[in-house]
Amino acid sequence: MQLCKLDLCGNRIGVQGGKALAEALKTNTSLNHVYLYFNEIGVEGGKALAEALKTNISLKHLNLSYNDIGDEGVKALAEVLKTNTSLQHLNLENNRIGDEGVKALAEVLKTNTSLQHLNLEINNIGDEGGKALAEALKTNTSLQHLVLEHNGIGEAEKEMLKEAVKNNREKALNEPKRTNTTS
Repeated sequence: MQLCKLDLCGNRIGVQGGKALAEALKTNTSLNHVYLYFNEIGVEGGKALAEALKTNISLKHLNLSYNDIGDEGVKALAEVLKTNTSLQHLNLENNRIGDEGVKALAEVLKTNTSLQHLNLEINNIGDEGGKALAEALKTNTSLQHLVLEHNGIGEAEKEMLKEAVKNNREKALNEPKRTNTTS
């Protein structure tokens, strides 16, 4: 039997703990859920975990809520999401992520086809971040849940997001079903 879920929530493992876990994740092939809520890993811990996701192909759920990874940490994660095809759920709630970090993430969402759930609740996302996400949603049809509550996104940008979601849903409904065929 192999360990598939690791829940270290509220243990305050800090930057060093985040880096140590990242090292282990580089070669781990059994963990598919990692919960690191409230661990104070900071920017450097976030970057280390992003580095681990370059080689880890088993992790599907990653919860980094309340870790203060900021724009630099999310930019590192965004870079990895260009090639990582296993991560499906990413929780970045309350990480002091602003427009710059979200713009990097939005750029990746234009081409990423594996991420289905993204929580960006309680961050510092403003109008520019809202616009970038709306633009990304015009082409991304894999994202099913996006949480943006308690940010500073203005009304015009919220309307842009609603329109992008509506168009995205219509496009997803009109796409032909993919079937696996074997010969």
